[in-house]
Amino acid sequence: MIYVICGPTGSGKTDVALKVADLLEAPIVNADAFQIYKDMNIGTNKLSVDSPYYKRHYLLDIKTPEETYSVRDYQIDFRRVVDELSKSYKDIVVCGGTGLYIKAAIYDYQFLDEEESESQENYDGYTNEELYEKLISLDKEAAQNIHVNNRKRIIRALDLISRNGVKKSDVINSQEHLPLYDAKFLFLNPDRDKLYEAINARVDSMIASGLVEEVKMLKEKYNLSLTSKQAIGYKEILDYLDNKTSLLEAIELIKKRTRNYAKRQVTFFKNQFKTELFSAKEALFDWAKEYVGR
Repeated sequence: MIYVICGPTGSGKTDVALKVADLLEAPIVNADAFQIYKDMNIGTNKLSVDSPYYKRHYLLDIKTPEETYSVRDYQIDFRRVVDELSKSYKDIVVCGGTGLYIKAAIYDYQFLDEEESESQENYDGYTNEELYEKLISLDKEAAQNIHVNNRKRIIRALDLISRNGVKKSDVINSQEHLPLYDAKFLFLNPDRDKLYEAINARVDSMIASGLVEEVKMLKEKYNLSLTSKQAIGYKEILDYLDNKTSLLEAIELIKKRTRNYAKRQVTFFKNQFKTELFSAKEALFDWAKEYVGR
């Protein structure tokens, strides 16, 4: 059985996942889009390498921040790791808040063919921002999963509409998405006010723990990829280091964007998975103890 412990950032997923993994004597597979990057530790609230649980984690620190990493990459890596772990373990714990990663990994999620095609339109005269705005007007859902500077993917999505008259998001959403694994989804969703308080406190703690210094190190050490630079907490501090904002403005933006992201996470998990719902991590662990004891 795969136990997927999911929920918004700041809900306490990691704490309860460690306890459930102990209960099941199971390994843990990361499902956070940015914890896959080495040296991005404070801003992703990643488990310390000194923790006794670190070696029981999979898909942590598998890429450098210079590398891009997609949902399709995660799907491939996840299935490879889980299929291998299943040879030695009865149960596996998956923990993270990147809903699309989880959906693509657990379900028969098919990606559209992204081979190069001849455009029916000439996009040379458009900036990346103009193309992105065009895609938003035609397929807002697809645009939300593509970075504004990923020109090739934007053009492919526009081409799909131009050539076939169908939206990329509609094609993806029309897929049946049958589960490939025996999985139980445990959704940790605290009271919103308590969650937002926890998020604000976590951001303050990250700043106190050296987030600014971590981002400085990353900027000096790596040519950061478009993917890694978009992590909340990192892009705001990068703007501060480039003198685009003050530190106070950056901190407030991190808090605001993290709260907004948490709200989107809750909506995704509610709509995409059939879950066992818990308002507190203690309740989730109590349920796990009772369920495993059956």
